[in-house]
Amino acid sequence: MFLGDYHIHTPRCGDARGSYSDYVEEALRKGLSEIGFSGHCPQYFCPPEERKRESAIPEEELALYIQEVESLREKYRPSIVIRLGLEVDFVPGKEEELQSIVDFYSWDYLLLSIHYLDRWPFDDPRYLSGYKERDINEIYKSYYQTLITGMKTGFFDAVAHFDLPKKFGFRPTKAIKEEAEALQVCREQDLVVELNTAGRRKPVGEFYPAPSILTQAQELGLKVCLGSDAHQPEEVGKDFKEALALLRYLGFDHIVGWEKRMAILYPIP
Repeated sequence: MFLGDYHIHTPRCGDARGSYSDYVEEALRKGLSEIGFSGHCPQYFCPPEERKRESAIPEEELALYIQEVESLREKYRPSIVIRLGLEVDFVPGKEEELQSIVDFYSWDYLLLSIHYLDRWPFDDPRYLSGYKERDINEIYKSYYQTLITGMKTGFFDAVAHFDLPKKFGFRPTKAIKEEAEALQVCREQDLVVELNTAGRRKPVGEFYPAPSILTQAQELGLKVCLGSDAHQPEEVGKDFKEALALLRYLGFDHIVGWEKRMAILYPIP
């Protein structure tokens, strides 16, 4: 059975620990067919003096990241396929700066992520107070509006942790129409939805996206890939058995793998 994990972070980011080989060896132990490193992209949206390694690959080290993963590909070629991607923070108005990162290398895939709303890092536990200072429905509305803008750039291949604002358990109090609009745009742009298992390890205790969103995605004919969002080796492939069971239950019959920006479909047994 084919099984790929396409959301694995790199020790070159300040928020991940362990060596590259540690992540690969864990994938081998868990029987994965393929993995993809997707380090946090450089903070192109910040002035140079404000850019931090704590959650991003420094821009001057992006070539080193590529060299390191390319070296791993050769080392482990007989045992496992290793893909090279990025998790890209999208910030509206900074598309021109982002273009240089998109064009920097022939990536296997690029994940669209939203971690900032008007410079507020809403998924950082150090800034939880922001949820008390804002209307929860407006947070979700703004999030999905930003996500839609990112989708329409054509820069990306998949949407990571689709409903990330729920991370700490804060839920909207009414239906957010922009959520459904985002799924429609996903279809129009032929984007894949990532089933991200990290949500199970967060306060919300639930995969990203929620089953209700996955149900809509399935009805729209959207494709799904798997990602553990591993920041430490033992998280590689975490909860994938349960993720596959959920996908089967909801009617999905394929998962996606990646090669040079092409989505490749593999059957779910």
